[in-house]
Amino acid sequence: MTQILDRLHQEHKQISKLLDLLDDILAMFHRGREPDYELLSELLQYMEEYSDQIHHPVEEVIRERLRLAGQNQPYLDILTRQHEALNEMTHNFRQAVEGVVNGEVQRRDQVEAYGREMVTTLRHHLNLEETEAFPLARQVLTAADWVAIQEEVARTIDPRLSETDLQRIRTLVQHLTSQVRT
Repeated sequence: MTQILDRLHQEHKQISKLLDLLDDILAMFHRGREPDYELLSELLQYMEEYSDQIHHPVEEVIRERLRLAGQNQPYLDILTRQHEALNEMTHNFRQAVEGVVNGEVQRRDQVEAYGREMVTTLRHHLNLEETEAFPLARQVLTAADWVAIQEEVARTIDPRLSETDLQRIRTLVQHLTSQVRT
């Protein structure tokens, strides 16, 4: 019943690709080139909403089940706090990018700092989940735990994106990728 972890792992791979793209965009920005801020803002909005509404809540259900199973490793609390911090970091970066879109005066170094902080923290967070939390969940949680997790996820979280949403994200990524390669 670790299909949920398998899906989260696949999502982490996709998030890592988005982080690579954001690294490229930030490098381009650092060199004085301008990305398509509207597309970047839309991508960040997607990352913020998907993480907040779908991805992180599933991980929190798993962590709660680990705690119920007597697992109190400090990194479980760290991961929960990181979810909150990552939501704020992504929001701050998106707000700075939207400020540029809206013609607000933004310091380049501050916009870049928001982006780099988010990317670095998210990479660390993914690594901690992949190397510590997910292996622990695979080892400790029982089939009954996974059934309970699946039921909780099904009851509280709609993990489906419409095909229109997925195509829009693919298009955003393609456009942004083409900008950093030119």
